[in-house]
Amino acid sequence: MARRILPADAALTPQTQSSLEQPRRPEVTDGMLARLEARWRELHKHTEPFDWDDREALMAEIDFVNSAQAVLDEAAVKIAPSVLRIALTVQRNIPDQKAQRAFLEEHLNLDFRRVSELCIVARSYMLLDPDPARREAGAAEIDRYGWSKALKLAHVPDPADRAQIWDNARGDAPSASYRAVLEELRRFRERKLVNAPDDPDRFETRVESTRRLLGQLTQRLAHLDSRDDYAGALDELQRTQRELNRLKKALQEQLSDTDVEALAAEA
Repeated sequence: MARRILPADAALTPQTQSSLEQPRRPEVTDGMLARLEARWRELHKHTEPFDWDDREALMAEIDFVNSAQAVLDEAAVKIAPSVLRIALTVQRNIPDQKAQRAFLEEHLNLDFRRVSELCIVARSYMLLDPDPARREAGAAEIDRYGWSKALKLAHVPDPADRAQIWDNARGDAPSASYRAVLEELRRFRERKLVNAPDDPDRFETRVESTRRLLGQLTQRLAHLDSRDDYAGALDELQRTQRELNRLKKALQEQLSDTDVEALAAEA
């Protein structure tokens, strides 16, 4: 079930989010930007491969790239609420999905997969939730995981599942490595795929079961020649009605989950 988020009208109104307004760290942002600018100006000095036997320079360059990526991921997380507000506003005011996409494509310098990812981040961590406590909880999660790993974990919608993945990845250590988080995410998805066919509430299972029962009911209704035929058709109808009720619930849940993620999906 999709979490409650601000309606488009409310999303346009600035809200107090003191916990999310973290102080700017010039030693990280300005320092990294200065390092990137310096490296860019000195491209002619950095064209040869590194010495494999003396890896000090290689490891320093790896650290440089990782640090730059962390700044990029921090920026991505911090613009995620803005991207979601933009998408919600477009969705609210432009009924047609193709027109919504056209508007975003014209005005937003992000591809749709990135828009979708950032909307998922803002939604998963409840960054636009009207309840300050939920926004606080989401911000605390991001702070716990770190920017880069929070981006990956955002694709797991349940905070409890994210916490379990994080704990599995870190083990006895205070923090988990990026690689360990990716590995635990892979295992989590594999477990979900293994368990999916046995899940009675799985949407695809409900659809397939309904199709099967409707086919059986159609066959029953084509041969009504005796009392047993009518009784069998009635039993088949009752089973089909129960399955239709389950399908109705599944459809309602799918409808609730259809938000800006569908808007941002690739056609």
